[in-house]
Amino acid sequence: MTTRRTVLRLAGGIAAGAAGGAMVVASGGCRDSAEDGPARGGSTPTEALVIELATGELAVLDAATGQTVVNRSEGVLSGDGTRLVRTEVAGEGTRLTSHRLSDGASVSGGTLSDRLAARATNPDGSLVALATPGKPGGGPYRPGGRERTTIVVAGTVGERSRVELAGNLEPEAFDATGQALFVLDYLPPAAPDRYRVRMVDLATGELQPLLTRLKAVVPAGAEEEMRGEGRQAVYDSTTRQLFTLYTHQPEHEHTRDLVGGARDDAPHVHAFVHTLNLTERWAYCVDLPSPFGEQRAAGHAIALDPSGAGVYVVDATSGTIAVIDPAALTVSRTLRFTPPTGPIVSAAATTGPAGTLLVGAGHDLVIVPLAGADPVRWQLPTPVRGIATSPDHKRCYVGQENAVTCLDLSTGKVIRRIPTPDLGALRHLTPHT
Repeated sequence: MTTRRTVLRLAGGIAAGAAGGAMVVASGGCRDSAEDGPARGGSTPTEALVIELATGELAVLDAATGQTVVNRSEGVLSGDGTRLVRTEVAGEGTRLTSHRLSDGASVSGGTLSDRLAARATNPDGSLVALATPGKPGGGPYRPGGRERTTIVVAGTVGERSRVELAGNLEPEAFDATGQALFVLDYLPPAAPDRYRVRMVDLATGELQPLLTRLKAVVPAGAEEEMRGEGRQAVYDSTTRQLFTLYTHQPEHEHTRDLVGGARDDAPHVHAFVHTLNLTERWAYCVDLPSPFGEQRAAGHAIALDPSGAGVYVVDATSGTIAVIDPAALTVSRTLRFTPPTGPIVSAAATTGPAGTLLVGAGHDLVIVPLAGADPVRWQLPTPVRGIATSPDHKRCYVGQENAVTCLDLSTGKVIRRIPTPDLGALRHLTPHT
């Protein structure tokens, strides 16, 4: 089944379910706290870091002081990276709170009936889709078996719609209008081993197929049924497209092949990028060449150039980068770099300064010039667990074992080290505005 790691996307983040006690991370350790919202004594951060704990819970830290801005809980990020939507158990219901990441302030909240897990938001986080929680710790990509699913859409003033559907469904993303919800439909529902992407009309509650890139309805039986071991995604706000990386797909067939017949020249697919157009409601897959998908999923990452110049897929194990043209939806070229040293916990990638791509994997942070010049490489004491750059591309924050390290991107020198006990991954950076 598919797992999920670093995700910044329209569909939000990768956690849901009941939250435990809140945690405050200070400059020496952690303590339980009953307070909700910004840590006491904290100042407005210049940069806020979203971290994922080993439990799957999310928290927000002030990058300058290490103080907690938003306490740990299950939750999802908005597609524009400005909000964190948190869920906590409230008796037999679910308490939902939306926090502005720049300062941790609560901007909306309320309690919904039934135990629900937050799964997806619209771009600015004003709408959130919740669903029947799966098995503990399973998340939306290992939901466990169930025959029926409750999906609730909530807005800033509370519940907006609720649908009860047969099957094992997990919200993936809202369409551009907010009137439809893309979902992962797991098959068979009671013991899933694959899934397909479908759409729920939130006004009627009907489950519908997607369109092809030619805007034709996908015929019954021709919907892609996906299997995978790794999953990451990025959202392009300009084209309103969600690009999702899949690896290790030995039994996967694309819709275009099921509809038109398999291509004679089609290679065995080990990895591809699933493109979901949230305006026109179609999906399309971009095949990735060898060696993508031939090694562990943890060695793969995906990044989006905010200028729209490209979608970048990295196989850190082999040191290969594929550049995807987001308009043509083809691989335009590939680049190579020397693979990182040390064991790869989870590869990460993001765009850097002046036409570069930053790749974090193993013990290395590699700055790869996309024009083909020699990369710059810095070694770190423990394996990388996510990376994020400041808006001016002068600093890079690197998740490591029990810490986030801030580096000067011009010299590689350590600016500061932020203790983060139980760190699973660094997920995102939001500047103060």
